Amino acid sequence: MNYALLLLAGSSKRFNNKTPKQFYLVKGKPVYYYPLKALNDSPLIDHIVILTLENKVIDVFNDVKNFKFNKVKAVISGGNTRNETVKFGLNKLKENVQDEDMILIHDASRALLDLHTIEVAINETKKKSATTFALHSYDTLVKASNNYEVTSYLERNEIFRLQTPQTFKAKIIMDAYNHMKETHDDTELVFLNKKKIHLLKGSERLFKITNFDDIKKLESYLK
Repeated sequence: MNYALLLLAGSSKRFNNKTPKQFYLVKGKPVYYYPLKALNDSPLIDHIVILTLENKVIDVFNDVKNFKFNKVKAVISGGNTRNETVKFGLNKLKENVQDEDMILIHDASRALLDLHTIEVAINETKKKSATTFALHSYDTLVKASNNYEVTSYLERNEIFRLQTPQTFKAKIIMDAYNHMKETHDDTELVFLNKKKIHLLKGSERLFKITNFDDIKKLESYLK
């Protein structure tokens, strides 16, 4: 079985709008509709759990029903942090999953998820156990002190920008969350649990919506 957790429980503070970015309407549909449709349409995804804001659970449930997304098996509240939200999703799955099942985790704000990306994620994770999409950083990157003085230069050939989906064999991600620490990323938690993370070639289409310029970018892609 291949499971997917779709995360739309963030507060979107940087979006600077009363409507969180994942619920902002683009071409008449909320942003989260687009990655959810890809997951529901994928022949490789069997079971979807949506993690959302507590005050949005009923709205999302009704959307799922109206859009006829039949692979969604649960819509539940997320937590106060990303790690806590994923933990809630894994807890919802844990009674049913087997060690070798796949669990794909995706941020709803990366709206342009597609069937090919899902296929690569599932097939590569079957071989490599823990994967994330990523892009090389082509800018020169530095570390700086609190007063903005450069302290060191990073080797950009070794620097990547991580994206989602991030996909794991169930045992690996479940074990990592049994030793949960607060991190920025699921792969970081798995890495801290001494498991290897394999990078998959990312895409600029998997950009994360942060501000209104990103909304315009999404609208342009959808044309």
